[in-house]
Amino acid sequence: MHSRPNGVPSSQPTFYDLYQSGKVAVILAAGMHEDNRSHFDSMGYMELGTPGTLSTGTGWLTRHLLSDPNLPSEVMMPSLAVGNLQQDSLRGSLETINMSDPDSFSLNVGPWEWRSAQRSALRNLYTNGATWLHQSGLETLDAVDIIELNGADGDYTPANGAVYPNNSLGRHFETIAAMAKLDLGLRVATVDYGGWDTHNGQGEDGGGYFYGHVETLATALAAFYRDMDGSGANTYASRLTVVVMSEFGRRLRENDDRGTDHGHGGVMLVMSGNAIGGVHGTWPGLSNQQLFDGADLEVTTDYRRVLSEILIRRMGNNHLNQVFPGYAGYS
Repeated sequence: MHSRPNGVPSSQPTFYDLYQSGKVAVILAAGMHEDNRSHFDSMGYMELGTPGTLSTGTGWLTRHLLSDPNLPSEVMMPSLAVGNLQQDSLRGSLETINMSDPDSFSLNVGPWEWRSAQRSALRNLYTNGATWLHQSGLETLDAVDIIELNGADGDYTPANGAVYPNNSLGRHFETIAAMAKLDLGLRVATVDYGGWDTHNGQGEDGGGYFYGHVETLATALAAFYRDMDGSGANTYASRLTVVVMSEFGRRLRENDDRGTDHGHGGVMLVMSGNAIGGVHGTWPGLSNQQLFDGADLEVTTDYRRVLSEILIRRMGNNHLNQVFPGYAGYS
């Protein structure tokens, strides 16, 4: 059997195969109308859901969970932030579980024989109070117990022969799949994949750094969908919606270092068992008079319009004024 990079078998369906079967939607010229070329500011605007304002106390996903009429009052794991940090889209959420992988999500202080007594002591401490700290402490202890029992020890086996790329992104998507299949009420999960700031050495002729980065993303997404498609007693893919988005695109013209600088309009990807596949959006054109600021792709689809469609059609939450305050562009 021939192998792709990172040990992914050639028999595994590709991201392109998913696109051909109508499971992937591509939204062209998407992004924010806000003119800002700072990575940190633009990521903050996008994840908080309030372009132009970074002082918002909650992220858009947090506000979705708070306003979702379909979310039960008690859920063990409503949201999951995979990686070292909790993303700004989940800012202000006290229920989000943050982990890099199930094996590392544990209470590991001191010798093994101490841990049972430690957990009992901590549970007693957190039970004797009703503040947000007490609530978060108890939820954390509950989550650690369940994940250690069901999701740790590296014994998760992806369904349908799915093989994730052997890198951090592949492991992060595998973690999401493992946690979703515990059926603890997971509604949203976030994962970052950096390294797109290609100011130099971007690559050319169908190869190079950018090519490899895109390949890793596509391979991880394809493995995730295969793992979730019809596995177990639940058809998880029919309930799955994955959105890929970036804070801005790249400049249209190559710079002197054979790379591209910070741009404006970009692309969004939506992968789902219920996607309306194909290419969507209004193409603004690439002639000089059609470019934003004379150099970049114009934004013709506000990223919040795509997310609003998912909130209403997939998540059953039509409280857009709460999730995206001040936004009135959805139709």
